Amino acid sequence: MSDLTFAALGCSEPFLSALDRRGFTSPTPVQVECFQPGLEGRDLLVQSRTGSGKTLAFGLPILHRLTPERHPQALILAPTRELAQQVAAELQSVRPQLSTALLVGGLSYMPQLKALHFGAQVIVGTPGRVMDHLERKSLDLSKVSMVVLDECDEMLNMGFLEDVEKILSEAPKARQTYLFSATLPAPIASLAQRFLQNPHRVELSGSGGATQHADIAHTACLIAEPFHAKALVNFLLKDEPASALIFTKRKQEAEDVAEELREAGLAAEHLHGDLAQGTRNRILASFKEGKLRYLVATDVAARGLDVEGLPLVIHMGIPTQLESYIHRSGRTGRAGAKGTSLALVNFKESRILLAWGRRGGLKLDWRPVPSQQEIHEARLARLTQRLQGLEAPSHQALAAQLLSHRDAPSLVAALLSLVQGEGHEGFFIPEPPPKPKADRPRHDAAKFDRPRFDKPRFDKPKFDKPKFDRPKGAAPRKPSDEWKPKSSANPLERPWQPKSRPAGPKPTSAKPARPYQSKSEVFKKRKG
Repeated sequence: MSDLTFAALGCSEPFLSALDRRGFTSPTPVQVECFQPGLEGRDLLVQSRTGSGKTLAFGLPILHRLTPERHPQALILAPTRELAQQVAAELQSVRPQLSTALLVGGLSYMPQLKALHFGAQVIVGTPGRVMDHLERKSLDLSKVSMVVLDECDEMLNMGFLEDVEKILSEAPKARQTYLFSATLPAPIASLAQRFLQNPHRVELSGSGGATQHADIAHTACLIAEPFHAKALVNFLLKDEPASALIFTKRKQEAEDVAEELREAGLAAEHLHGDLAQGTRNRILASFKEGKLRYLVATDVAARGLDVEGLPLVIHMGIPTQLESYIHRSGRTGRAGAKGTSLALVNFKESRILLAWGRRGGLKLDWRPVPSQQEIHEARLARLTQRLQGLEAPSHQALAAQLLSHRDAPSLVAALLSLVQGEGHEGFFIPEPPPKPKADRPRHDAAKFDRPRFDKPRFDKPKFDKPKFDRPKGAAPRKPSDEWKPKSSANPLERPWQPKSRPAGPKPTSAKPARPYQSKSEVFKKRKG
């Protein structure tokens, strides 16, 4: 946090009171860097990590520059519905009478059309729904003077970049453009070069070094994928965090993990894109208010979900890109608070995570899966800590009555059995067997005289060579005696030669040859 105050920064009084009510006393570095250039009307190209206060970084200059005219003056594009809703709520918290239009999918058109008809000053929406309103001619961007592209790299990943370019082409060229992105890949850099005019460059994320993750402790656990859900239950039972946001790769996996947590007695709900917008809003509100302890979600909640004091983010596997992992982890450790990111990975993902750690400056701390004994000991330690400073004068009479019928050790043991017997004991997860190492003998010259195989690789049938019956003591035959022909009248005749054919004409076949017939003749003959 900066040592400056919002008043010293140049913020006017109506907004100072609103910021003070929300507990914002000092601006963040990105807000300090963006406020004055934003008031001057300059284009901004900002590279800053998630959770750094980017909404107020562009929101405060926009609110200061709005005029009383009732027409769209500012357009803010966000990649997801949740982020768009968060931006609109953040701006209205600073200026409650602000006229906004929230253009996102999954909501009815009627409130959106009504807000546009009565001249909303600030338009906040997703690229898809904004393009829909432009095609319907219900949205006019001819008088827009400020455009904000929030989380532009995520809009690129979600395939919205073409829609963003069309929307920017509909807005006047003489406008102020804010481009916020955690990373600047080549398509984003090209977009900035085409649509931004002499932008003020702000770089606060660096190259993704260790300073970017100073408030987040990155931990990992190597576990086979079939045991991920059970390992998650063991971690939550041992650590008992106040709340946790759990990310999965697939929608069905989110539902299965949430069901596994509920069966273990843990309050959990799932969140993904197939749910109705009203259901998603209800679940998010319950999670933000602390009524729901564990939320299992796909990447639909990776952007735009801002929960104050979220202590833990858990990855069921890792995403495909380092940037997505950073944005997931960025849901915790926000605004100077400490947080923890835990990744449950298989062997292949562990190698990728190690490479990401070297590339992004992440210091990884590897943890084993808590055992049932460790879960039991952790519960006893928490119970002992709670009992040390706890006094219950209203239960003194009942305690004396119980002690009159039973000694103290057995009574305490009975009460502990009631308390400890209510919770889930965790799962037994077997340790993977160690991989056998190849037992290769060292080089030994004395072993070269031994046969290569002690036994034949397969059993071959053995055939005895025929033995010739010869009288004992007889001289051995010469090799040529075994094939020398017997005496015959014809010396040229040999037993291995075929017998000569008798003299006379060559015998003919008994079946006479058929005369030649064409195909048409054969067909007529068969048909007739």
